[in-house]
Amino acid sequence: MLLLFAPLAQLAAAEGPLYQGVRVTVVPDTVLVGDRIRCVIAVQHGEREVASLEGLDPASRPRFELISLQRVSSMLSASGSGKERFELDLALFGSGRQLLPPFTVILRDSEGRMTRKVVYSAPISVFVKALTDSTMRELRPIKPQEKPSIPFFLIFPLIVTVFGTAVVVLGLLFLIKRAVRKSAEKVNPGQVAQRKLRKLRSKLTAGMPPPECYEELSNIMRSFLENHYRIRALEAVTQEIERDLKKLGVGGFESIMSLLKQADLVKFAGRRPDIEESRNSLQKAEEVIRSARPAEE
Repeated sequence: MLLLFAPLAQLAAAEGPLYQGVRVTVVPDTVLVGDRIRCVIAVQHGEREVASLEGLDPASRPRFELISLQRVSSMLSASGSGKERFELDLALFGSGRQLLPPFTVILRDSEGRMTRKVVYSAPISVFVKALTDSTMRELRPIKPQEKPSIPFFLIFPLIVTVFGTAVVVLGLLFLIKRAVRKSAEKVNPGQVAQRKLRKLRSKLTAGMPPPECYEELSNIMRSFLENHYRIRALEAVTQEIERDLKKLGVGGFESIMSLLKQADLVKFAGRRPDIEESRNSLQKAEEVIRSARPAEE
């Protein structure tokens, strides 16, 4: 840290007995190229005077760059004199010892008239270090990257934790899959289909159009066949369902195919059945599902 106190005799432009002097503090006194220094300027003056700082003159010291200038505090001492404190941030460039640029202190009275103007050159220098060694004449070889060495006692708990977490997750997935499979096996496809058919009959009685009734009846029958006999029925055409049911020797084969073919005629051939025919088809579907035997493994 560099410190300078300038009495009245050093300030040739200052006049009057009330002016006390300037105190300059600079930190740090050694920096690298492009680093900043903090310059604190304290100005003492008369009780009725106000001090202001015009700022450093960068043109006089081209290797200094003013970053910020602000008034930090203003106070009156017990002796009746005033004191102003300014803080400046400066960036330094170049290399070697650099003198602080001159600054101007202006004192004004209570009415704003200038009473003093002091141009002061502080004999303070800051040493700027170069970023590279000036004696270096050739490029140095690049050092290979070094792999960090991690102790085994730090890796082992992590490996155990990851492995244990994986085992727990797989176990939970197995138990969930097993529970879902068991719950699916407990569901009786025939009961589900009977419940859907009763709801469909209620919709038909409430005014549902017969073509829509046959479309939903076809979906109920296909879902029942797929879940009960374990065949592909929801996404298959009627001929594929007929082939699979023949292979299994399903009872009520003719009734099932009659219902599916009637639904195809309504959906694709534009046939328009009446309500009574739709009710008979629903009753036939209920009888087929009720009389269905369990599928052979």
